[in-house]
Amino acid sequence: MILIIAPIGRTEASARGRAAALGFLVLMTAAFTAHQAAAQEVARELPPLAVDSLPVLPYGKMKMLYEATIFKVDVLTLEVRLGEEDALDIEELADGRKYSDELADSIAHIATNSRDAWVLLKFERNTGFGRFLGGADKNTKKARDAGIIDSTTYEFVSKGMPVWYAFLEERGVKDGDEIYYRIRGDTLQIEFYGIEGELFLEYREVGPQHRLSVLGSYFVRGSDFRKGLIKSLFERSGTNR
Repeated sequence: MILIIAPIGRTEASARGRAAALGFLVLMTAAFTAHQAAAQEVARELPPLAVDSLPVLPYGKMKMLYEATIFKVDVLTLEVRLGEEDALDIEELADGRKYSDELADSIAHIATNSRDAWVLLKFERNTGFGRFLGGADKNTKKARDAGIIDSTTYEFVSKGMPVWYAFLEERGVKDGDEIYYRIRGDTLQIEFYGIEGELFLEYREVGPQHRLSVLGSYFVRGSDFRKGLIKSLFERSGTNR
Protein backbone atom coordinates (compact mmCIF):
# COMPACT_ATOMS: atom_id res chain seq x y z
CA MET A 1 0.00 0.00 0.00
CA ILE A 2 1.31 3.47 -0.91
CA LEU A 3 0.93 6.22 1.68
CA ILE A 4 1.25 9.83 0.53
CA ILE A 5 1.87 12.63 3.03
CA ALA A 6 1.17 16.13 1.66
CA PRO A 7 2.44 19.31 3.37
CA ILE A 8 -0.28 21.26 5.19
CA GLY A 9 -0.80 24.86 4.03
CA ARG A 10 -3.54 27.51 3.79
CA THR A 11 -3.17 28.68 0.19
CA GLU A 12 -5.56 27.78 -2.60
CA ALA A 13 -2.73 26.07 -4.47
CA SER A 14 -1.83 23.97 -1.49
CA ALA A 15 -5.49 23.10 -0.97
CA ARG A 16 -5.68 21.93 -4.57
CA GLY A 17 -2.48 19.95 -4.01
CA ARG A 18 -3.88 18.33 -0.91
CA ALA A 19 -7.09 17.45 -2.75
CA ALA A 20 -5.14 15.93 -5.63
CA ALA A 21 -2.93 13.97 -3.26
CA LEU A 22 -5.95 12.72 -1.34
CA GLY A 23 -7.64 11.67 -4.56
CA PHE A 24 -4.52 9.80 -5.66
CA LEU A 25 -4.31 8.09 -2.27
CA VAL A 26 -7.93 6.96 -2.52
CA LEU A 27 -7.31 5.56 -6.01
CA MET A 28 -4.15 3.74 -4.93
CA THR A 29 -5.88 2.33 -1.84
CA ALA A 30 -8.76 1.08 -3.98
CA ALA A 31 -6.33 -0.47 -6.45
CA PHE A 32 -4.39 -2.15 -3.65
CA THR A 33 -7.60 -3.50 -2.10
CA ALA A 34 -8.72 -4.87 -5.45
CA HIS A 35 -5.30 -6.49 -5.94
CA GLN A 36 -5.50 -8.10 -2.51
CA ALA A 37 -8.99 -9.44 -3.20
CA ALA A 38 -7.85 -10.87 -6.53
CA ALA A 39 -4.81 -12.49 -4.91
CA GLN A 40 -6.99 -14.05 -2.21
CA GLU A 41 -9.39 -15.39 -4.84
CA VAL A 42 -6.49 -17.02 -6.72
CA ALA A 43 -5.19 -18.46 -3.46
CA ARG A 44 -8.60 -20.02 -2.75
CA GLU A 45 -8.59 -21.64 -6.19
CA LEU A 46 -5.24 -23.36 -5.57
CA PRO A 47 -5.54 -26.75 -3.86
CA PRO A 48 -4.16 -26.94 -0.33
CA LEU A 49 -0.84 -28.77 -0.19
CA ALA A 50 -0.39 -27.96 -3.89
CA VAL A 51 -0.10 -30.82 -6.34
CA ASP A 52 1.81 -28.97 -9.06
CA SER A 53 4.60 -31.57 -8.83
CA LEU A 54 2.13 -34.35 -9.61
CA PRO A 55 1.19 -34.52 -13.30
CA VAL A 56 -2.19 -36.16 -13.76
CA LEU A 57 -1.25 -39.24 -15.76
CA PRO A 58 -3.85 -41.81 -16.85
CA TYR A 59 -2.83 -44.26 -14.13
CA GLY A 60 -1.85 -41.66 -11.54
CA LYS A 61 -5.32 -40.66 -10.34
CA MET A 62 -7.92 -42.75 -8.53
CA LYS A 63 -11.28 -41.42 -7.37
CA MET A 64 -14.34 -42.98 -5.81
CA LEU A 65 -17.57 -42.18 -3.99
CA TYR A 66 -17.95 -44.17 -0.79
CA GLU A 67 -21.53 -45.11 0.06
CA ALA A 68 -22.67 -46.70 3.29
CA THR A 69 -25.64 -48.94 4.20
CA ILE A 70 -28.03 -50.74 1.90
CA PHE A 71 -29.69 -47.43 1.12
CA LYS A 72 -26.56 -46.21 -0.72
CA VAL A 73 -26.09 -43.07 1.37
CA ASP A 74 -23.19 -40.94 0.08
CA VAL A 75 -20.58 -40.58 2.82
CA LEU A 76 -17.45 -39.19 1.20
CA THR A 77 -15.50 -38.77 -2.00
CA LEU A 78 -11.90 -39.94 -1.97
CA GLU A 79 -9.29 -38.95 -4.55
CA VAL A 80 -5.71 -40.22 -4.62
CA ARG A 81 -3.02 -38.90 -6.94
CA LEU A 82 0.38 -40.53 -7.32
CA GLY A 83 3.68 -39.23 -8.66
CA GLU A 84 4.92 -39.92 -12.16
CA GLU A 85 7.11 -42.91 -11.27
CA ASP A 86 4.26 -44.71 -9.49
CA ALA A 87 1.77 -43.84 -12.25
CA LEU A 88 4.06 -45.28 -14.92
CA ASP A 89 4.66 -48.44 -12.87
CA ILE A 90 0.90 -48.95 -12.57
CA GLU A 91 0.41 -48.26 -16.26
CA GLU A 92 2.99 -50.91 -17.14
CA LEU A 93 1.07 -53.41 -15.04
CA ALA A 94 -2.51 -52.47 -15.92
CA ASP A 95 -2.66 -50.94 -19.38
CA GLY A 96 -4.91 -53.01 -21.64
CA ARG A 97 -5.82 -55.45 -18.87
CA LYS A 98 -9.06 -56.05 -17.01
CA TYR A 99 -9.48 -55.68 -13.27
CA SER A 100 -8.61 -58.75 -11.22
CA ASP A 101 -7.85 -59.34 -7.56
CA GLU A 102 -4.30 -60.38 -8.42
CA LEU A 103 -3.72 -57.20 -10.42
CA ALA A 104 -5.32 -55.15 -7.65
CA ASP A 105 -2.77 -56.57 -5.18
CA SER A 106 0.10 -55.32 -7.35
CA ILE A 107 -1.44 -51.87 -7.83
CA ALA A 108 -2.23 -51.59 -4.13
CA HIS A 109 1.40 -52.40 -3.27
CA ILE A 110 2.66 -49.56 -5.48
CA ALA A 111 0.10 -47.08 -4.13
CA THR A 112 0.64 -48.03 -0.49
CA ASN A 113 4.39 -47.53 -0.75
CA SER A 114 4.26 -44.27 -2.72
CA ARG A 115 6.61 -41.53 -1.55
CA ASP A 116 4.96 -38.89 -3.71
CA ALA A 117 1.20 -38.79 -3.19
CA TRP A 118 -1.71 -36.41 -2.61
CA VAL A 119 -5.07 -37.32 -1.14
CA LEU A 120 -8.35 -35.42 -0.89
CA LEU A 121 -11.11 -36.73 1.33
CA LYS A 122 -14.33 -34.72 0.94
CA PHE A 123 -17.30 -35.44 3.16
CA GLU A 124 -20.69 -35.68 1.47
CA ARG A 125 -22.84 -35.64 4.61
CA ASN A 126 -22.73 -34.61 8.26
CA THR A 127 -20.99 -37.15 10.47
CA GLY A 128 -20.56 -37.39 14.22
CA PHE A 129 -17.19 -37.29 15.93
CA GLY A 130 -17.39 -40.89 17.12
CA ARG A 131 -18.38 -42.27 13.73
CA PHE A 132 -15.58 -40.32 12.04
CA LEU A 133 -12.97 -41.72 14.45
CA GLY A 134 -14.44 -45.22 14.29
CA GLY A 135 -14.26 -45.38 10.49
CA ALA A 136 -10.66 -44.20 10.43
CA ASP A 137 -9.64 -46.58 13.22
CA LYS A 138 -11.26 -49.59 11.50
CA ASN A 139 -9.19 -49.20 8.33
CA THR A 140 -5.98 -48.31 10.19
CA LYS A 141 -6.39 -51.45 12.29
CA LYS A 142 -6.64 -53.51 9.08
CA ALA A 143 -3.36 -51.98 7.92
CA ARG A 144 -1.78 -53.05 11.22
CA ASP A 145 -3.21 -56.57 11.00
CA ALA A 146 -1.86 -56.88 7.44
CA GLY A 147 1.63 -55.89 8.61
CA ILE A 148 1.66 -52.60 6.65
CA ILE A 149 2.23 -50.61 9.85
CA ASP A 150 3.50 -51.78 13.21
CA SER A 151 1.56 -51.87 16.48
CA THR A 152 3.39 -48.84 17.84
CA THR A 153 2.27 -46.72 14.89
CA TYR A 154 -1.28 -48.00 15.18
CA GLU A 155 -1.40 -47.03 18.85
CA PHE A 156 0.07 -43.61 18.05
CA VAL A 157 -2.58 -42.93 15.40
CA SER A 158 -5.45 -44.46 17.37
CA LYS A 159 -4.70 -42.42 20.48
CA GLY A 160 -3.62 -39.33 18.58
CA MET A 161 -6.67 -38.82 16.37
CA PRO A 162 -9.06 -37.85 19.21
CA VAL A 163 -6.51 -35.19 20.18
CA TRP A 164 -5.70 -33.92 16.67
CA TYR A 165 -9.38 -33.74 15.71
CA ALA A 166 -10.71 -32.60 19.10
CA PHE A 167 -12.25 -29.54 17.41
CA LEU A 168 -14.81 -31.92 15.87
CA GLU A 169 -16.08 -33.22 19.20
CA GLU A 170 -18.83 -30.59 19.46
CA ARG A 171 -18.89 -29.38 15.85
CA GLY A 172 -18.88 -32.76 14.13
CA VAL A 173 -17.94 -33.28 10.51
CA LYS A 174 -19.98 -31.15 8.09
CA ASP A 175 -21.12 -31.92 4.57
CA GLY A 176 -18.43 -30.27 2.41
CA ASP A 177 -15.54 -30.48 4.90
CA GLU A 178 -12.24 -31.57 3.33
CA ILE A 179 -9.09 -33.30 4.55
CA TYR A 180 -5.92 -33.04 2.44
CA TYR A 181 -2.89 -35.27 2.79
CA ARG A 182 0.46 -34.71 1.08
CA ILE A 183 3.28 -37.24 1.14
CA ARG A 184 6.76 -36.22 0.03
CA GLY A 185 9.38 -38.84 0.82
CA ASP A 186 8.74 -39.80 4.44
CA THR A 187 7.03 -36.51 5.33
CA LEU A 188 3.27 -36.55 5.84
CA GLN A 189 1.31 -33.29 5.96
CA ILE A 190 -2.39 -33.04 6.85
CA GLU A 191 -4.80 -30.09 6.55
CA PHE A 192 -8.47 -30.05 7.53
CA TYR A 193 -10.67 -27.36 5.99
CA GLY A 194 -14.22 -26.58 7.07
CA ILE A 195 -16.97 -26.02 4.54
CA GLU A 196 -16.49 -22.25 4.76
CA GLY A 197 -12.78 -22.57 3.95
CA GLU A 198 -11.54 -22.23 7.53
CA LEU A 199 -8.34 -24.13 8.27
CA PHE A 200 -8.93 -26.16 11.45
CA LEU A 201 -5.88 -28.40 11.45
CA GLU A 202 -2.31 -28.36 10.15
CA TYR A 203 -0.28 -31.38 11.12
CA ARG A 204 3.06 -32.87 10.07
CA GLU A 205 4.86 -36.11 10.88
CA VAL A 206 8.08 -37.57 9.50
CA GLY A 207 8.78 -41.27 9.12
CA PRO A 208 7.77 -44.08 6.77
CA GLN A 209 5.22 -45.54 9.17
CA HIS A 210 3.15 -42.36 9.12
CA ARG A 211 2.73 -42.24 5.34
CA LEU A 212 2.01 -45.99 5.38
CA SER A 213 -0.71 -45.47 7.98
CA VAL A 214 -2.59 -43.21 5.54
CA LEU A 215 -2.06 -45.01 2.23
CA GLY A 216 -2.16 -48.43 3.86
CA SER A 217 -5.57 -47.76 5.37
CA TYR A 218 -6.92 -47.02 1.88
CA PHE A 219 -5.28 -49.85 -0.04
CA VAL A 220 -5.15 -52.72 2.46
CA ARG A 221 -7.28 -55.71 1.54
CA GLY A 222 -10.76 -55.36 3.00
CA SER A 223 -10.64 -51.57 3.46
CA ASP A 224 -13.67 -49.47 2.62
CA PHE A 225 -11.83 -47.83 -0.28
CA ARG A 226 -9.37 -50.19 -1.97
CA LYS A 227 -11.67 -51.77 -4.55
CA GLY A 228 -13.41 -48.53 -5.54
CA LEU A 229 -10.15 -46.63 -5.93
CA ILE A 230 -8.40 -49.28 -8.00
CA LYS A 231 -11.46 -50.04 -10.15
CA SER A 232 -11.69 -46.35 -11.05
CA LEU A 233 -8.45 -46.77 -13.04
CA PHE A 234 -10.08 -49.38 -15.26
CA GLU A 235 -13.39 -47.59 -15.60
CA ARG A 236 -11.68 -44.54 -17.07
CA SER A 237 -9.55 -46.61 -19.39
CA GLY A 238 -12.53 -48.63 -20.59
CA THR A 239 -10.97 -51.99 -19.74
CA ASN A 240 -13.30 -52.90 -16.86
CA ARG A 241 -15.66 -54.91 -18.99
